[in-house]
Amino acid sequence: MMKLFKYDWKRNSTTLLGAFAILLIVQIAITVTGSIKDWELGVKLGLSMLAYGSVSVLLLVVTGKNFGYNIKAYHRRLLPVRSVWNVVSSLLLACVSLLALGILMALHLWYYWSSAGIWEIINFADVPVSYYVGFALLMVWKFIYLMIAIFFAITVSRSITKKGSTWIGILVFFVLQYVLGWLSQELFGDEAAWVGPMANISFFEKEADITVSTMQYTLAWGGLAFEVIMAALILYATVYLIDRKVEV
Repeated sequence: MMKLFKYDWKRNSTTLLGAFAILLIVQIAITVTGSIKDWELGVKLGLSMLAYGSVSVLLLVVTGKNFGYNIKAYHRRLLPVRSVWNVVSSLLLACVSLLALGILMALHLWYYWSSAGIWEIINFADVPVSYYVGFALLMVWKFIYLMIAIFFAITVSRSITKKGSTWIGILVFFVLQYVLGWLSQELFGDEAAWVGPMANISFFEKEADITVSTMQYTLAWGGLAFEVIMAALILYATVYLIDRKVEV
């Protein structure tokens, strides 16, 4: 599997590294220009998040195209590995790319918050460490769950030889998201979502006011178990389509 990941990285490294380089230049420009022109913290933070959001969409497109290429490539299908590892390899590429983006964004937020003195306002000790760990792991899982659904939609579109297959794949993705969300809500209600401390951030010129709620938090195990089961079924269906329906 690591060899497959290495091949994926070599084929997409130029695009990914180029995107990160451009993002870094844009963020430096926003930070420097904002400091010179004395922009409000909210303006700088908003522009930075817009840039990060744009790059995250680009990363999703790159990893999606990489997966679509892998399941159609003749030389890739000749490799003595199971199709599931092609899915895992593309998923690993997406996770590594988004992890790098997340680390960069976290460092940038730390800089903004330090310069605004926000760390002195919030007392993070009021919230248990287990909350932060659980929240981080949940975000990782939500991303993996999303990518599995995207890969399934791409596989469906590649298994259809008629015109409009791309639009069919897009429709499958949104219908799948709606149906799974509806089922989770019907089965578990409000427990289908994470419930935990929320933060209100208000910007007033160069100052920021933050209020952290200390409400009861919990991890919705029922909704999480449902997503794990659905992800396994979707992954199985994806592998089945790759092996039986996708033509090289």
